[in-house]
Amino acid sequence: MAETNEAPARDPREITWPYEHPLAAAVRAHDEMVKVLVLREPTGEEVLEFGLLEGLSADQFFPLVSKLASVPTSTLKKIGARDILSLGTVLSRFFVWAALPPAPSTTASA
Repeated sequence: MAETNEAPARDPREITWPYEHPLAAAVRAHDEMVKVLVLREPTGEEVLEFGLLEGLSADQFFPLVSKLASVPTSTLKKIGARDILSLGTVLSRFFVWAALPPAPSTTASA
């Protein structure tokens, strides 16, 4: 068998930004009830600011999500555990997959 140097295919569950995360229960943020957190994609500066080159730790979670979703940390501390775990999984998966080289093109070159 011939060895290939092809990059691994991207995970079909890869995040599309902005990422909308419906909450199990609404929470108050900025004097209104929020049912969906909308996160924008982190910038390169934020990756370095939050020390995300090696993934996402528990200490980084609230400050990062607070910044990406433009909601206070106090709001995030009120959402349910299932939502915290789900968001953590989604963001961790993003950082893992974002670090991989792009998948090879499947279209023919002219």
